[in-house]
Amino acid sequence: MADSSSTKPREPLFLLLGLVLVIACLYWARQILIPLALAILLAFILTPAVSALQRRGLGRLPSVLMVVTLALLFLSGIGYVISRQINTFAEHLPSYQGELIKKLKPLLGGEEEDVLQRIQELFGEVKQAAWSHLGKAASQTAEGLADTFLVLVLVVFMLSQRENLRNRFVRLIGHGHLIATTQAVDEGAQRVSRYLYMLLLINTFFGVVLTTGLLALGWVTGHHVLWRYALLWGSAALVLRFVPYLGTWLVAALLTSFAIATLPGWLLPLIVFAFFVLLELLTANVVEPLLFGHSTGVSPLALLLSAAFWAWLWGPLGLILSTPLTVILVILGKYVPELKFFEVLLGDEPVLSRDVMFYQRLVAHDLDEATDLVEDHWANHPPESVYEEILLPALLHARQDRDCSELGLDNYEYVLQGIRDIEEDLSTALAEQFPQTAEANKGLAVGWPVRDEGDELALRMLGQMLRVQGYALEIFSAKKLTAELLVHLQQSPPAVVCLGSLPPGGLSQTRYLCKRIRREAPSIKIVVGRWGDRQKSEHLEKRLRDAGADLVATTLSASRDQIIPLLQVAANIASKRCPC
Repeated sequence: MADSSSTKPREPLFLLLGLVLVIACLYWARQILIPLALAILLAFILTPAVSALQRRGLGRLPSVLMVVTLALLFLSGIGYVISRQINTFAEHLPSYQGELIKKLKPLLGGEEEDVLQRIQELFGEVKQAAWSHLGKAASQTAEGLADTFLVLVLVVFMLSQRENLRNRFVRLIGHGHLIATTQAVDEGAQRVSRYLYMLLLINTFFGVVLTTGLLALGWVTGHHVLWRYALLWGSAALVLRFVPYLGTWLVAALLTSFAIATLPGWLLPLIVFAFFVLLELLTANVVEPLLFGHSTGVSPLALLLSAAFWAWLWGPLGLILSTPLTVILVILGKYVPELKFFEVLLGDEPVLSRDVMFYQRLVAHDLDEATDLVEDHWANHPPESVYEEILLPALLHARQDRDCSELGLDNYEYVLQGIRDIEEDLSTALAEQFPQTAEANKGLAVGWPVRDEGDELALRMLGQMLRVQGYALEIFSAKKLTAELLVHLQQSPPAVVCLGSLPPGGLSQTRYLCKRIRREAPSIKIVVGRWGDRQKSEHLEKRLRDAGADLVATTLSASRDQIIPLLQVAANIASKRCPC
């Protein structure tokens, strides 16, 4: 029989071929997919408005038609204003040559006639490019109108049949994963719709404030050119800010160039540019966090790469669609196991927990970054959480990887030493912070590592957690023999013995020690710490209790909470026996 593992090297190849096939389909079918994606985008934006009208008693179809009509009028109005003012600006362009000559002559050098010739050549190229673009646009008018009509029909259909489409989508891909698919659809619709709706509000705010600011600046300075084109720049900013990364600064460059060409001197163009930058900073740092409240769930690097990818695949419209499409991929990766890699590659959530990052840095012999992770956690969390949530889990990872032969002995010793060094630093800090550790309790509780230095190190963590509460834990060395420890228990019996045993393995040794201690010192309370053991707690506790243990815990904090009452009882008994 052929080894099934021989097929595993083919899986990455099949995945790569499938990815190439999908990209090819997205490219060759872009004439259909781009209008479909735009329709979905508009449907997400308009859904809240349609739902609001329906909640006020208006029917589904009238609500859809009213919202789509208003949106079409809004977009048409913006397009009309922009095209009309661009035409007006093109007509007045030659009148701005004098101002440009005055400003560019020191920069370009040469006589005024040479500068004038260069500017005229520039204007000629711009004019020729504009007419060429207009001619090309005219030849594509029929195709553009057909695409626009298709988008409008799809939007109306999607808005009027959105529940039916959602159910069909769930039925199509949700076989066997109904709950996950339903959650993915609901979360995707809410997240994308909210993102687009908030983006529309933010861009509208930006455009209105920019228009108002230019009008005010034109009124104060008396330059009517700012009045004349204020609405043009506000509308352009509203539209172009939908283009990630590039849109805002494209408007800034065009507006600044316009100010340089039309306004006298350099002060006013600099004021216009400074106003735009301040408005952008206000929007990015105040308005966007206030309205968005949380991120899209996509990392900034993923947004940048996805913008480049979709722009390469679908052109400018792909750039506009890049963020919603990437959000959808992240949500699919969250709920569909086969697409999990999308969430890992594109999502903004940490892909490694803090304890895994700490352990990974130790495996990489990067003690400095590992220490920084612990210090950052220490600064914002209680001391015991450092032991419970970082150091002990890392110790368990190392133990498991060593037993599975994935971590060599030398690396295991390095990880162990790194954890030990950090634990000693934390112990010093706790000794300064909690110097009142009760000496009277010393000797009442002892920690006994079942197997090796890993168990001993875990007991030291427990001892520091007890120190915070004012109690001491005397810890035996893992190098001592069992016979030596039993002799010590007989000669100086403590009130509590805590057996530290880290999985995997070690359960049989722990049960053996429980039996020996119970036989040699029956009055001692035995507390077993099987920290991190994932077995059923009831079954584990029963086996250890049958061997003689009094209490069993699987976390450091639980062991601490078990030991403290036993120490309190022992201390009360000792105080009553004291003749003083």
